[in-house]
Amino acid sequence: MKIFSAQQLKQIDEETIANEPISSLDLMERASMACTKRIMKLINTEDELIIFCGKGNNGGDGLAITRLLLERGFICHAYIINYTDKFSVDAKANYDKLKTIYTSSFSEINSLSDLKEKITRKNYIVIDALIGTGINKIFDGLLKDTVTFINANFSRVISIDVPSGLFIDESSDGNENIICSSLTLTFQFPKLAFLFAENKKYVPEFEVLDIGISSETIDKHSTNFYYTTKQDVASFLKPRNKFSHKGDYGHALLLAGSKGKSGAAIISSKACLRSGAGLLTLHSNKSTVNGLLHHLPEAMSIEDSNPDFISEVDKPEKYDAIGFGPGVGTEEETQTVLKKICQYYAGKLIIDADGINILSENKTWLDFLPPETILTPHPKEFERLVGKQENDFEKIKALKHFCLKYFCIVVLKGAHSAIAFPDGTVFFNSSGNPGLAKGGSGDGLTGIILGLLSRGYTSPKAALIGTFIHGYAADLCLKKKSMESILISDVIEQLPIAFKKMEN
Repeated sequence: MKIFSAQQLKQIDEETIANEPISSLDLMERASMACTKRIMKLINTEDELIIFCGKGNNGGDGLAITRLLLERGFICHAYIINYTDKFSVDAKANYDKLKTIYTSSFSEINSLSDLKEKITRKNYIVIDALIGTGINKIFDGLLKDTVTFINANFSRVISIDVPSGLFIDESSDGNENIICSSLTLTFQFPKLAFLFAENKKYVPEFEVLDIGISSETIDKHSTNFYYTTKQDVASFLKPRNKFSHKGDYGHALLLAGSKGKSGAAIISSKACLRSGAGLLTLHSNKSTVNGLLHHLPEAMSIEDSNPDFISEVDKPEKYDAIGFGPGVGTEEETQTVLKKICQYYAGKLIIDADGINILSENKTWLDFLPPETILTPHPKEFERLVGKQENDFEKIKALKHFCLKYFCIVVLKGAHSAIAFPDGTVFFNSSGNPGLAKGGSGDGLTGIILGLLSRGYTSPKAALIGTFIHGYAADLCLKKKSMESILISDVIEQLPIAFKKMEN
């Protein structure tokens, strides 16, 4: 699914109106109906709603939603915020419709005192339709007062398209005049700002509503940003040939674990074999190798000559894919092993955890990385690689530059993990939940991607599939477990079901 800028969204609307053909008013009605249908599923008939409407097209959506809800017997009232004298053409048309049919269903607000006088209760469900993607400055005056009033008085707020006041193409850091929504119902495409942690209090949840924009129109517009969906990932999966054997699905080498960190290696090993690798060899220290036999007899192992950490690697070139990093530590000998792999191994490589920390201390080694090496840092590890950025938009710019410079793939882990490629494209993941915010989750992700690399997927597809499946398996855990209780072991146990559902 593509992610577009505000300017592109405007162009797409204009092309839809010109080519479908459909009037701008009818397109607004279609979008408003999509919102109304979703809102009806989120509320009860006895709930009371108030809709805050601006005077532009977002306000027009709000006025249309008010009318459509009233037609269906819901209790609602629109408050029109007169921060300007003029309605947009389509907002005025919807104002006139509402005024003609439901003469007492709206009130006009000219000041903060009007708001305080006319809205004295706090048990309403609020619909925010003040300003959409067309915002170009921080709110002041009556709009600022209205946002402050809503945020101070209401806990359940549904924003239409965008939480009012939020910039979608640049950072809103430092801007407090933004609606803190509970849920945003956005039209056709996710917005880039929704996917960043800096906006978590404004967009804790969002849903994308299909408003019927044609695929031909969407295809004409290019972008570097995408939102990975279940349908996208399912289309990447390859069936197994019934005449195949284990050798057809590759031999993976995992260098993981050290004294006190055997769990990371075992977690990653389990995830690797659950993700399709034909063969797996774990190279680790003695205690980790001994533990592997009890936890995963299907894997093979190489015991390092050092009893505490990895100090050597033998013939890495014979493996189809290599994973390095979970729990390995940063001993000097371990660092040398990574350097050797980067310099002399030409196959598929994924580096995680301590492997990334080693690279951040030896940045010249980044030039040795095999093409399309996958790095899977969490935000602090990425900061060690590239330095601290002022906001999430700047971080994405740094991410794109890093991947271009070193011709690598980076999975920047987070609520919507960003998977960036050397060609400048960035895919944001749609699966997963906060139950993954626990030790071991990253080790599991490394193992999943390593298994996919070994099994024959290209590095870009392995990164996309692996990140989605990791989150999807965690989502399946929620059917039986709370987010508080999920362990990465539970997620790995759900991998067979996750793959099965995706294959079907």
